Amino acid sequence: MDSSASVETHHDPHAHAGEHEHHELGWWRKYIFSTDHKVIGIQYGLCGLSFLFLGFCLMMLMRFQLAYPGQALPVIGKWLPHIFGPGSMPDGKMTPDFYNSLGAMHGTIMIFAGVVPLAFAAFGNFVVPLQIGAPDMTFPKVNAASFWAFGVGGVIMLISFFVPGGAAKSGWTSYTPLAAIADSGPGQNPVFNGQTLWLIGFIFLITSSLLGAVNFITTIIQLRAKGLTWMRLPFFVWAQFVTAFLLLLAFPPLEAAIVMQLMDRLGHTSFFLPTGMVVNGVPMSISGGGSPLLWQHLFWFLGHPEVYVLILPAFGIGDRVFVVHRLGASHVDDRDGHGGQRVFPNDYAADLHSVSDYFERLFHFTLGRLYSLQRADAFHHRVSANVWNWRSHRYPTGF
Repeated sequence: MDSSASVETHHDPHAHAGEHEHHELGWWRKYIFSTDHKVIGIQYGLCGLSFLFLGFCLMMLMRFQLAYPGQALPVIGKWLPHIFGPGSMPDGKMTPDFYNSLGAMHGTIMIFAGVVPLAFAAFGNFVVPLQIGAPDMTFPKVNAASFWAFGVGGVIMLISFFVPGGAAKSGWTSYTPLAAIADSGPGQNPVFNGQTLWLIGFIFLITSSLLGAVNFITTIIQLRAKGLTWMRLPFFVWAQFVTAFLLLLAFPPLEAAIVMQLMDRLGHTSFFLPTGMVVNGVPMSISGGGSPLLWQHLFWFLGHPEVYVLILPAFGIGDRVFVVHRLGASHVDDRDGHGGQRVFPNDYAADLHSVSDYFERLFHFTLGRLYSLQRADAFHHRVSANVWNWRSHRYPTGF
């Protein structure tokens, strides 16, 4: 009896080692299809930087055309037609359609495939769980799905350069009715054309941002370390939290609008196509009744918050760097959790950024040109809250 009991409770160290080896992740699972927040943050960062570089290259091509209109691009001009197609730069000289494609894709790539993934997703994924004491994001697999949706959207955007007719030509705002009828008609594939691929790729990019926003909000609310109250959160976490809410509220109307524009192109609906449209002297056979202005409302419902989606993470990063540089690393995690910084101005300035922006959106289409003055004044006050707060660290006794 005793011997059998001893056999049953005997511990084999080799079995434990084998079990540990069994759970060791392979290279692809660990670094490519990872669910670790740090690896995903690095993936976002590398891809975002790559897209930023691509957007910079597109911008340099446009700048050369503006500086030397009608002249052949030296050195690389003769190779570009082999990359973008013979209709892009014959004999190294840029065509008007290719210039329009560069403008549309430059704006789209720099904002939605470059800055947003880099400033919000890359830094947020890597830093936020560390600053709040969380082991990972709340939904690691959703986090991975967010990155891969971003990857698929970016690849579709790149593929659009190589389809017949080239990439989208209707600007990064894709205004209707031009965008609804561009790259369509006889001889054009209804799906594999630049404008339609732009819309499909954008759907994936928006889905990526929405998944990430939900994950950030849930993580910051649910996985904060014990005792880390809201007013003890680092300002970078506050900035990411408010940015996530901006994305969550602003992107769904645009995604719905993109689906509607896609239906206008593929399903012959008329959400954004008015009655009586005439193209090249030929009346369009559409039911009509749509409103091009509706697209502008839905697009800029995102466009205005997008300004602060880009700047708030930069404010958060700058704030932490400034505090550490001014007070030293030993003071960063003191009692107030803000590194000695004034709690009220920066935290509530971030909230003010997000809330007031939606009121600005209302004024934009009601007060016309007067809006620009109001927007400048509102932006001045909101930025001042951040700048004066940083200034107070330099001369803390003077404020």
